[in-house]
Amino acid sequence: MTLLLLNGQPVEGKTLKVIGNLRIEAEDMSGQTSNTETAHKGFKPKTLTVTLTIPYVNSTWLRALMRLAEATESGGQLKTYRVVNDTAEAFGMRQVQFAEGVSAREDDILACWRVQFGLTEKKSNPEKVEKRRDKKGVNAQAGTGSAVGAGGTGEDGNAQELSGFEATLKKVDDWLGAGQ
Repeated sequence: MTLLLLNGQPVEGKTLKVIGNLRIEAEDMSGQTSNTETAHKGFKPKTLTVTLTIPYVNSTWLRALMRLAEATESGGQLKTYRVVNDTAEAFGMRQVQFAEGVSAREDDILACWRVQFGLTEKKSNPEKVEKRRDKKGVNAQAGTGSAVGAGGTGEDGNAQELSGFEATLKKVDDWLGAGQ
């Protein structure tokens, strides 16, 4: 029998099934070719998809589940729960929040609701590792030569003569600049 506890409170239902999912982000690097290269872009939070049935006679189970799903912290954020479940443990998930809603549809034959909801990992190990990493600042790079807009002067302050092509570019640049 599958068991699911959120902060020690059991999620009541029959035929409880839990599906774990780890999404790995990657970007296609092939461009217009048939190359299969991808760039790894990280791991997204793990998720659990839970399905179960709740008989109409046990409507209090559905109300209890809805209270869990609608609970918020003092700041208005969704409540974070300690999760106990074999699949969650196998995936290394300890804390979760409700995600992607809760659906309950009436069964066509049986006197029950078919319930489905998602739980997403909170404070995951990859998230903790990412926060612990040193933030590397961007190093300023300096090039050789004079700064742009230095007026064609060299290091010694004397004017440098422009080549024919450079003179044409300067005229076009001056003309474009005058239009603004």
